[in-house]
Amino acid sequence: MQKNKKSKLLVGITMGDPCGIGPEIILKSLKSPAVKTLANYVIIGNKEVFDKTAKALNIPVKYTTISHVSEIDDSKPSLSLLSTGDFKPGLMKQKRATAEGGESSVLCVIKGINLAMSGHIDAVVTAPICKEAIHKAGYGYPGHTEMLHTFSGAERVVMLMVGGKLRVAFATTHIALKDVPQSITIEDIFGTITICDYNLKQYFGLNNPRIAVCGLNPHAGEEGIFGDEERKFIIPAVEKAKKKGIRCDGPVSADTVFYKALKGAYDVVIAIYHDQGAIPLKLHAFETGVNITLGIPFIRTSPDHGTAYDIAGKGIADPRSMMEAIKTAVKMAR
Repeated sequence: MQKNKKSKLLVGITMGDPCGIGPEIILKSLKSPAVKTLANYVIIGNKEVFDKTAKALNIPVKYTTISHVSEIDDSKPSLSLLSTGDFKPGLMKQKRATAEGGESSVLCVIKGINLAMSGHIDAVVTAPICKEAIHKAGYGYPGHTEMLHTFSGAERVVMLMVGGKLRVAFATTHIALKDVPQSITIEDIFGTITICDYNLKQYFGLNNPRIAVCGLNPHAGEEGIFGDEERKFIIPAVEKAKKKGIRCDGPVSADTVFYKALKGAYDVVIAIYHDQGAIPLKLHAFETGVNITLGIPFIRTSPDHGTAYDIAGKGIADPRSMMEAIKTAVKMAR
């Protein structure tokens, strides 16, 4: 489906783990006036799951079931559901990681990626998946970011978390802490810097982004006293970026850099490993944080939280992060 410039944006939203809060926060978000008029939407997921969720939690959202996105009339407001895969809704009561839930969630993500890659949708918003569940289903992906990397064919992807006054990107993603030092290279850090610089200009309207790169070790290594990764990898990568005209500082001690960013000194902080950046971001904006994948040839966002099995089906899941993920996807697509 080729979309002309006057057509309304079409955003695909993947179901996530059907045993978690994904279906609930999707339906709550799409009934919100602040979201539903921004674009046309197609939910990619199991029809029975959404029918059951809407009925059980009394969420009055109506959608048209379709077999292909070409059936959508994008000249008028619409909400469609593209039913993907089989899933027994009774399994939702388990509220835990299951192979069936993992299989269903992966199939929805792959379908969303294919639709975005083919130009049928303008952006993908993914509801939370569970790593344990997708591993039980036989898939080895640590998370969405790695799946997007594989199926998009991108050379390098960068995870960017956005919330409140913070933007945090990551030089590595979902790997064990013990594996981080041997997993970073000059080229990896430099690649993260350049992808951030390009995308902040393209999608966030920043003409000359200010980028800070965290040190790996306490006090950014303290001139080699606490480790030499800063001297071997981070400093050369930052210097290489500066020679390319990128406005970049580093290594900056991780115990001060996020405070500086909150005060407006930096537009994005590049963390070296997951928790180094995710903890301050989630402390600052847990309810409204958004996860964005940079480096792929389409727009993908996600709420910045997990499946929350413990509250699934209770009707109390907070949809604000999903709403922000949808709004961010629409802004980026425009």
